[in-house]
Amino acid sequence: MATQNVVKKSVTPIKTTRRGIVTSLIAFSIWGTFPLYFKQLAAYNATEIIGHRIIWTFLCLLVVVVVTKRWQWIEILKQNPRWIALTFISGIIIATNWLTYVWAVNHDQILEASLGYFIGPLVGVALSMILFKERLRTLQWVAIGFALLSVVIQVVMLGSLPWISLILAFSFSTYGTIQRQTPLTAVDAMFVETAMLVPIFVWWFWQSDVVSSQISFWFTPNIWLLMLAGPITLIPLLMFNKSTKLVAYSILSFMNYLTPTFIFFLAVFYYNEPFDLHRLAVFGLIWFGLLLFSIDLWRHRPSKQLKAARLRDEAL
Repeated sequence: MATQNVVKKSVTPIKTTRRGIVTSLIAFSIWGTFPLYFKQLAAYNATEIIGHRIIWTFLCLLVVVVVTKRWQWIEILKQNPRWIALTFISGIIIATNWLTYVWAVNHDQILEASLGYFIGPLVGVALSMILFKERLRTLQWVAIGFALLSVVIQVVMLGSLPWISLILAFSFSTYGTIQRQTPLTAVDAMFVETAMLVPIFVWWFWQSDVVSSQISFWFTPNIWLLMLAGPITLIPLLMFNKSTKLVAYSILSFMNYLTPTFIFFLAVFYYNEPFDLHRLAVFGLIWFGLLLFSIDLWRHRPSKQLKAARLRDEAL
């Protein structure tokens, strides 16, 4: 799935452009159609797939870094050495997210994956309260309450804890929380993350008994489909980063829901995963919670707050 980073707020609200909307739509659409790609890799081990994704994403990023001469991250990490360890941790977290997502897709649990990314924003708000002592507004508390209720209903009605959804939601939100604090840009952070993970997966390939453990496999036509994991990871990330400068934060936050929506429709209408009244109740609570969350977000959007502050200054 996608590695959607938290958009960092700017002092001056960003003006939304048509180009920005189109760019972000393409990024979210690519992320939303990931199941179509990963289903083609169902014959491979999930960890094996993620190993390829890490390696080929790193190589794609290496080209970008060399061509654009993006070496400022070296100096940044020298000045902030603790972020070397934190970036490694964030790499482990996003790899866990990717692994869980791929496993879910290839084990016909796409609905669970969709639910996880719907819950993600609400988990992110809860983490902000815990880690950054941010005060939650009333609608945010209610939205989180609906998310918790949906989990309880799934446990009671379906008799199982939605562990796929919870892992995806918490790993995605934790990764986003780290990205809020890192001095690195999203591209530089992912480059460093994948660079530190590549040796781990090379070792894993070497000692495991999977298809990719055979040197000859890397020179067969089958490798091309796995190599594609690199560009399809990088392209939407670059497009999303571009759109953050061309689309207002509030609008981009709403558009984030497009990805799990696309995944949901693929699960129900293309892959025909069962969607009964119990699951409708679970998703219904999440959707209602997100509606309240979105209303609160819109009410407190940066542009409105800046306008209110300007009016207060003029009144004084």
